[in-house]
Amino acid sequence: MNNSDYPMSPAKRLRTAQRCGARTRSGGVCRQPAMKNGRCRLHGGKSLSGKAHGRYKHGQWAKEAIEQRQGFAALLRQTKQLLREHSRSNR
Repeated sequence: MNNSDYPMSPAKRLRTAQRCGARTRSGGVCRQPAMKNGRCRLHGGKSLSGKAHGRYKHGQWAKEAIEQRQGFAALLRQTKQLLREHSRSNR
C-alpha cells in the first residue's frame, strides 16, 4: 500500500485535528486533540451519566425518581386535605 490509498495518514490527521483549548492553571491552553464536542477526553470529552456511569448505584436521586416522589407527596397532601374537609363536613 502506498500513501495515495489514504486521503490523509493517521499521523497527519492527528497533527491537523482541532485542539481542545481548555485553559490550564498556568494560563495556557490545552493542546490535546478535541473530540466532536470541542474538548479533549480529559476536559469533558467522554463523561457518562446514569446507569452507564461506573459509580451508579440505585437511582434514588435521579431526576425522574425525585419528581416521582414529589408527585406522590403532593397527591398524599391533597388526599389528607380532602379527608379533613370531608370529616369536618360530616360532624
